Amino acid sequence: MADPVQEIEATDAALSFWSIFEHSRIPMVLIDRERRYVRVNDAAVDFWEYPRSQLLGSPAELLVVDERDGVPDRWEQLVHSGQLYGQRIIEHASGTQVHVTYGAHVITVGGEWHVLGVTLSARLPDGAELIGSSQIEPAAEHGSMLTPRERQIVRLVALGANTRRIAAELSLSPETVRSHVRNAMSKAGAHTRAHLVAMVLSDGPVMDAPAPGVSPPLPTFTAPASHRAG
Repeated sequence: MADPVQEIEATDAALSFWSIFEHSRIPMVLIDRERRYVRVNDAAVDFWEYPRSQLLGSPAELLVVDERDGVPDRWEQLVHSGQLYGQRIIEHASGTQVHVTYGAHVITVGGEWHVLGVTLSARLPDGAELIGSSQIEPAAEHGSMLTPRERQIVRLVALGANTRRIAAELSLSPETVRSHVRNAMSKAGAHTRAHLVAMVLSDGPVMDAPAPGVSPPLPTFTAPASHRAG
């Protein structure tokens, strides 16, 4: 059976990975074999508003509200399959419970085993979105290489851009952008944008730099209402 772990060597791919991880507006974390946070990007700190020092070294299930008893089983599934995606309820630092869609992928960075966790969708219990929707139906076939345009769009998705902002930045129609994302998801075998971002970040070659003159558009993420009121 093929090893599900994606290895990112100390090459341009590794540099690209860290560049995306650190600069993305999408909350991302790295978790070690002991199921503890070892790296948290600025977007995750800014959105969840827990001090980085509180998160680092803490168990990954620290903030999970629902089905905590199922964490060990889901972890084993992730370790054996190399990937996992789904939905969980996470407690924001304000005390607000946030419903998130996540993607997780087993990778090695610099020879170290990690799980990359990506949050791309977050909403309040009343359905109000805090981070944009991630659900997209993939096309029928998959397995092909991404085109340069698909790689460019996926990189912008990984940086946190939504369909409308990508369309404006690249002078494309929103439907064309959605088509490219659907094709990229199909080729990667991803079921959601969160899953796609987790997969492509573990596969450095798709994370090419944007075309000359194109800057990654930055979305606006909304803090939970209880926090804004405070």
